[in-house]
Amino acid sequence: MNKTRKELIHKLSDLITEGDIVSEGKLPPERELAAILGTTRPLLREALIALEALGVLDIRDRQGIFLAEEKVGEIGRVLGQAQVWPLELLSQAMEIRQLLDPGAAALAALRRKERDIAKMDECIFLLEKLHADRDPQEALLGAYWNTVLHATIFKATGNTLLSRLYESLLEMSEKGISAMRMEVLDSAAPERTEQILEQHRLLVSAIKDQDVKTAREASKKHLKFTIDTLVELSRVSPVSNFFAERMDSALE
Repeated sequence: MNKTRKELIHKLSDLITEGDIVSEGKLPPERELAAILGTTRPLLREALIALEALGVLDIRDRQGIFLAEEKVGEIGRVLGQAQVWPLELLSQAMEIRQLLDPGAAALAALRRKERDIAKMDECIFLLEKLHADRDPQEALLGAYWNTVLHATIFKATGNTLLSRLYESLLEMSEKGISAMRMEVLDSAAPERTEQILEQHRLLVSAIKDQDVKTAREASKKHLKFTIDTLVELSRVSPVSNFFAERMDSALE
């Protein structure tokens, strides 16, 4: 973690815990916060994203920045996890996905029900529509439906514990991951977004056809493409890429 960023998140954490910048559960606007902390707004936003991802803050569009926890003691406990910066958070989340997703896709191919397929098809349809319409909300809504699609695949495994493990991962880092995915979608060329869509289509098609081997391989291919893109955009650490030659055997 960059030293300046680490110091900023801890300084902000201390001010929150001490109550110096909190009034009736709400923090000052970004501009005022940046002045209080003596930092730039871009750096402040990264700190806010980190604390929101950790469940400390609730950033509401056009309403402001609120505490997500009512008890100061609980806030302090969660802030103990604040060593995790968005880069590390997303890197660790993608490591977990590389371990879980291919197996979940294979199991979903074996056990999926028609209602699971219907939900996956709905996600694909909405992702395609957002892209075709060049919807200005494509990054935000695309990140949401992408998350729903993968959560549906895990649910289709019929393994409640596995599904809950994935839900716990999302609960911990969904907002941080979505923020990074939005930046990826905004930065990506249209053909890259189309490639992601095609990968999703192939994955869902394999699950629908109950083709276990193809479902597993489609999941691995999609994750490799996603992680390569994130590494390229400096959103995850290269050492988190298990699909690199040195780590590929870990997924066999």
